[in-house]
Amino acid sequence: MLNVHKEIPTGHLLFSIRKGASNSNMAEKEKKDLIIDKLIELAGQTSIAHHIPGRIRLKVSISGLFAARDLEAGDLVKYFSGIIEARANVASRSIVIRYDTGIVAPDFWERLVDCKESPALTNTIREELQMLFMP
Repeated sequence: MLNVHKEIPTGHLLFSIRKGASNSNMAEKEKKDLIIDKLIELAGQTSIAHHIPGRIRLKVSISGLFAARDLEAGDLVKYFSGIIEARANVASRSIVIRYDTGIVAPDFWERLVDCKESPALTNTIREELQMLFMP
């Protein structure tokens, strides 16, 4: 990355402002928000087929396949702490997620799927996802 510095005199001190640093922070925040939005959108198109603490299988509606096309199962492992494994099966329209119950509470998944019903719950889920997000 090209470092561009601009010095601004302020009294007796000179402050160096690095251009581009805030752009990468903005790009990371936009990426984070996009992934969280996609996950919430997908969750609104799913139901819980089977759940035991540490493993959940979500059934994706046909319309949910469109929401899922921009989110890969591997993104869950890559970007969210506590997600051990995520597999998607397009033929059966299901997603299996193994997770660490010490990091992700088992009731999180019910609330994630139910957030489509409640904007207030959606905001709470969004905050929880932001805390679990790994850059």
